[in-house]
Amino acid sequence: MNLSQFKDPKDALKYLKKERKRLEKEMELLLKKRDRGEIDDEEFNSKKREIERKFIEIMDRIAQMKYLSGV
Repeated sequence: MNLSQFKDPKDALKYLKKERKRLEKEMELLLKKRDRGEIDDEEFNSKKREIERKFIEIMDRIAQMKYLSGV
């Protein structure tokens, strides 16, 4: 994730918040697929870990951008 494309930390923060929402929706869809039996436990756990890693990174960047923008 390259945030250097944003000139203002507030713009980067907006992008990161949208990305956080997208990951939350992706996790919800993954849970629904598991509940419906569309994916097995191994695939679910693999995708879940991937989403969680991305989510943690996004939350870390959000904290950084809030600090930089004074929000």
